[in-house]
Amino acid sequence: MAQQVHTRLWAEHVGAELTAPQYAALIALAVEPGADQRTVGERASLDKATMAEMVGRLVRRGLVLRRRDPADGRRKLLSLSPLGTQVMNDASPGVAQVQQRLLDPLSEAERSELMMALARLARMDDIALETMVDARPLLDAPRVVGYLIRVAQQVHTRLWAELVPGDLTAPQHAVLEALAEEPGMDQRTVGERTSLDKATMAELISRLVRRGLVLRRRDPADGRRNLLSLSPAGEQLLSQVSEGVAGVQQQLLAPLDDPERERVLVLLSRVARLGAELAD
Repeated sequence: MAQQVHTRLWAEHVGAELTAPQYAALIALAVEPGADQRTVGERASLDKATMAEMVGRLVRRGLVLRRRDPADGRRKLLSLSPLGTQVMNDASPGVAQVQQRLLDPLSEAERSELMMALARLARMDDIALETMVDARPLLDAPRVVGYLIRVAQQVHTRLWAELVPGDLTAPQHAVLEALAEEPGMDQRTVGERTSLDKATMAELISRLVRRGLVLRRRDPADGRRNLLSLSPAGEQLLSQVSEGVAGVQQQLLAPLDDPERERVLVLLSRVARLGAELAD
């Protein structure tokens, strides 16, 4: 939910021309000009395939220059073009606004507390943290809460893929769980409970219905509303994945002790509640 808030704020203050991962790559190149593509991907927390596709786009837009390493033809060395530097600098005030809005619900002490916890959830190693500190002249990178939320979310995604069986995504699981708690909810209410927008919710429910996991029927009192409930197969799958889902949460929070776990959830919840304000 906090990641969704970040995405909405990014669209509002930065726009669609430069994504958060692209900006992270530009910042990494500003800190380490001439770094190879693999290193930039590590700094921006992007996997090899995503990084290759994204660099291709940045090169085509003229924001990044790419050349073969003369010492090793398999390595690609990257640097910012003058246009890339300009785009990064132009975007930085908007990026700073995004971070400020994300942190508005928290006091200064709580912001530092959340940053430290997120860095540990994101499995940031010493090298990555040092790189973030080096970026401070360009942006107060150690306080870029959106970046840390994104990387922590990536850790969650990897753990989910490893531990949860049944080809079930985290948003799909959230819907199944909501319907288990309150059968017969209408589609809009389920979307609100799971923080999924109308378009995403419609597509997700259609997939779950096609898989036989969710039953959908028209509300007899209002033909415009769809009422949802779990099918027996949906109930069975929810039971089958419960151990894996619990394992994801346990491993995600493993770097924190019990009081820290409770505290970071409280702080993240306050950031996530911004979503309701943005939707109004």
